[in-house]
Order: sequence, then structure tokens, then C-alpha cells
Amino acid sequence: MKPLLIVSDLDGTLLDSRTRVTDRTREAVQAVRKAGHTFVIATARPVRDVRPIAEALGHTGIAVCGNGSLAYDFGLDELVDHRPIAQDAARTALAALRGGMPGVRLGTERWPELLLEDDFALDPLYCADARRVRALEDELDERGFGKLIVQADGTAPDYHRTVADLLPNGFEVTLSSGQFCEVTRAGVDKATGLARLAARLGLGSADTIAFGDMPNDLPMLAWAGRSVAVANAHAEVLAAADEVTFSHDEDGVARYLERLVGAGC
Repeated sequence: MKPLLIVSDLDGTLLDSRTRVTDRTREAVQAVRKAGHTFVIATARPVRDVRPIAEALGHTGIAVCGNGSLAYDFGLDELVDHRPIAQDAARTALAALRGGMPGVRLGTERWPELLLEDDFALDPLYCADARRVRALEDELDERGFGKLIVQADGTAPDYHRTVADLLPNGFEVTLSSGQFCEVTRAGVDKATGLARLAARLGLGSADTIAFGDMPNDLPMLAWAGRSVAVANAHAEVLAAADEVTFSHDEDGVARYLERLVGAGC
């Protein structure tokens, strides 16, 4: 049988509620790799946050990070794909958000660093290495921004639609957390990042099984030939997926992969 591309989101999907890789998950991932399949991480997280997880999985392949804005090969230890928001487009987005959301707090992933405005509120666990800045406009240059991170009062689902309505054509707005919305350039999401990776591997959507839990996983789940939600997933993801496995705290992805390998697929 042709090798499969097996793709999993991290938080809320592959990782448990304490953001750990369990022994069962590590063993299941290693088993599918030994069976000849390619295992890929697809996450909103940046490379620096994925590295220890990839190491815990014994994973030396490619991870699609930043909601598809870049891909990193941990075996080669190098960036292999990068599609940032261009400088002029980033300037337009910043102006639109400032004008329509007084008090908005902004951050960006600009390879390889995280920039957060001084008032951006985030658990230090997730931003210990962040560089604090007065305003993103002061940092904008020809490198553009990998993705914009948008925070306002309330939770991200409360202002997600406002962010999307304020921005002109040319951007994607999605949710992977209740703490902020994420903005990438148009045509950049987990699905497009995976499609580019799959093409390099000689695989396609029909060869792909994808696991997810949040709305930012929906493009990836729609693109994959087989989509699987964990039981704790967002209602939209549960409705869209082909199948539902156990929750992330019940090793749902690992259980599915065990059955997959056991069936000889």
C-alpha cells in the first residue's frame, strides 16, 4: 500500500491537557513511521515551541508551523518554506486594525522571533523569549510578518468576526486559542502548507489522514482525504470531520494510529 501522510495538530489534539507527549502517543507515532508512513506536525505554534515536542516524539521530519506560514525540517535543521505577509500588506492590516479596534494589542511571529507590544497579555510560559516593542509599526521592514496576532478585550471568539471584517481582501483570519486571533496572508493556512509539503513528498490529499480540534484546523481537515476530530474538539470541527476519536486526554490520536498500524494500512 502507498505510504500515507499522517498529520496532527498539537494543542488539544496530539498533546494532553497538560501539553505533554504521553508514552502511548510517542510509541504510536514511532510505529506509524516504522510502517513507512510520514508523520507531520501541523500547528499554529512557532518552530521554537515545536522543537522540544518534535524531539519528544523522536520526530526528525518537517513541521508546518505558524498556521501554514512556514515549514521547518528538523532533520536538516533548516527552514524549507516561508510565506510571510509582505511589508505593504502588513502596514495596511495594522492601520485597519488600529482604526477599527481602539485599544487593540498586537504581536507578530517574524522568523525567527516573537514580537509583542508592551500591553499584549500572554502567559509567560508562551512568551518567555518574546521581544517587547512599543508598536509593531516601528518594527516593520522588508521582511514583513509571518503572522499577526490580534488581541482585544474579551475572548478571541468575541472579536474574531470584527477582525475579519476590518481587514481587506488578502488575509486569512483564524482561531487556535481563546486568547487571540491570528492573521496570515491570503492563501496561507494549514491546508496550503501541507499541500506544498505533500507535493515535495510525491503525495496528495487522498493519501492524507489529518487530526485536529480547533477552527484553524478546518482547512486542513477539508483538504485531507480522511479527517479525524478528537472528542474534545470545537463543535465546528466535530461537525466537519469524517470520524471522531477519543479525546486528547484519552490518547485519541494514538488509539487511532494503533488501529491503523494494526490493520496494516
